[in-house]
Amino acid sequence: MFRPARPVIPQGAAPGTTTLRIERIVQLPAGFADLAADAHGSGERMLEVLREDWEAGTIRFDGWGEALFAALGPNGLVGIGGLTRDPFAGDDVVGRVRRFYIRRSARRAGAGRALLAAIVAEASASGYPRLRVRAPASAFAFYEACGFLRAVREKGATHIMPLTA
Repeated sequence: MFRPARPVIPQGAAPGTTTLRIERIVQLPAGFADLAADAHGSGERMLEVLREDWEAGTIRFDGWGEALFAALGPNGLVGIGGLTRDPFAGDDVVGRVRRFYIRRSARRAGAGRALLAAIVAEASASGYPRLRVRAPASAFAFYEACGFLRAVREKGATHIMPLTA
C-alpha cells in the first residue's frame, strides 16, 4: 500500500546515518518564513494560508486526530505537512492531509515520502478509516506513487487512501 520513505543520505556519509528528521511540532518552526517564500515562488499559497490560520487560531493541528510535522534536513526546514479531520468529507471520521509542502530544492530525495509516511501513520493510529487530500496537478504522481488513489466522485479531494480493510 504505502511504500516506506527512503532516507536522505549525503554522499560520503557513513552507512546507517541520515540527515533527515521528521518531527511532530506544536508551533511553526524556525525557517518557516523561508519555506513559505519558496512555496510562494512556485505559485503555492498554502503556507501563507497555514500561517494566517495559525495566527488566527482557526487551525492549530491540536485537536483530536490532528498533528503537524516538520521535515528537517542538515540546513533546516525542508518541508511541512499536517493532518486534520476532513471538514469537506461530510463526517468527522475522515482524515485530511493539509498544508503539505516540500522545498523545491529538497524534492525527489525522500523528504516528501518520509513526511507523508508520518502523516499516514498518525492518521492510522488515530483510527481514521481513510485519508483524503486535495493536491495540485503537479503533485498527482507523487501521491499516487505513495499509494493514494485518484478520487472519483469525492467532492473536495483529488486523492484518497483507505487505511483499513
